[in-house]
Amino acid sequence: MFMKRIAGLGLALAFSVTAASAQVTMIMSNDNNDRGLKGQTFEFLVAELEERLGDRIDVQMHHGGTLFDQQSQIQGLQLGGAHLISPTAGIYSSVQPNVAALQLPFMLNTPERIQEAVADPVIREAIMPALNNQNIEIVAVWMNGPRVLGYQGDDPILMPEDAEGLKVRVQSAPIFVETWEAVGANPVGINWSEAPTALQQGVIDAGEVTPNSWRGSSTYQFVDHISMTDHQYSFYLVGANRQWWQGLDDDVRTEIEAALASATAWNMENAVRINAEAYEFIEGEGVQVHALSDDQRAAWVEAMQPVWHELGTELVGEEVMSRLREIAGVQ
Repeated sequence: MFMKRIAGLGLALAFSVTAASAQVTMIMSNDNNDRGLKGQTFEFLVAELEERLGDRIDVQMHHGGTLFDQQSQIQGLQLGGAHLISPTAGIYSSVQPNVAALQLPFMLNTPERIQEAVADPVIREAIMPALNNQNIEIVAVWMNGPRVLGYQGDDPILMPEDAEGLKVRVQSAPIFVETWEAVGANPVGINWSEAPTALQQGVIDAGEVTPNSWRGSSTYQFVDHISMTDHQYSFYLVGANRQWWQGLDDDVRTEIEAALASATAWNMENAVRINAEAYEFIEGEGVQVHALSDDQRAAWVEAMQPVWHELGTELVGEEVMSRLREIAGVQ
């Protein structure tokens, strides 16, 4: 009887160890707050994962750059400190410069065009293999919104020459730096979480993020104007640690892919609404929001056009640029 009990206990312990080992730990790092569009999309994904996988997954969600910030998250993903991140596409240029072509100013300016470009075989071949070789697997594309210019001062900035000498906070990636250098501004690469203090201390005069980012971070409180330049449509390449991703059981990966698809659909459906609501809220708080006329927008397009060659054609070649122009409907 005693031996039977020991044998039974052994089987129970073995089952417990097997069940515990079957649980997947999934660490997700969000370099932004949990209130903006990206933060809400991450929270939707968490709920989907837990509903689909239950006790089979342990989701650990870190918002606000508390695990990895904008600059450290790529390395954190590569080394396995996080299993899923969602940076703005240009951030990946630290390991794959060609990704800059996806965020050329005034090129891919709608969610549909961005999705089409990322799925295009010619464009993918120019970008994705290098990311795979860096232990990064792109598993989804999430939208953020049009990047707009928020700034301090008495007068609105409506023409590119109005931005000359302006100290603009940008993400530390060539596509953002060179876009603003093209109009004579002085781009300053700092994390978005540092922008409120930098604005208060005069380190920067302005920032260029999406309406929902201005609202979600409350940084709108430190600017007087927002000009709807819409110079880039900001989006996120959701990256997984490739070794972790490929090591998942097939059925678990299938459920994670389904959860990502649901979160991506929610993101696409709500991006326009959330950014429109952000504009309405910010104007209600006293910030002046300025739409550009067709002539004003044309001047910005012309001023930023040289970036197409420097971070487009020179990096990815004419064939890829031709596909980008076709998808964007531009010459």
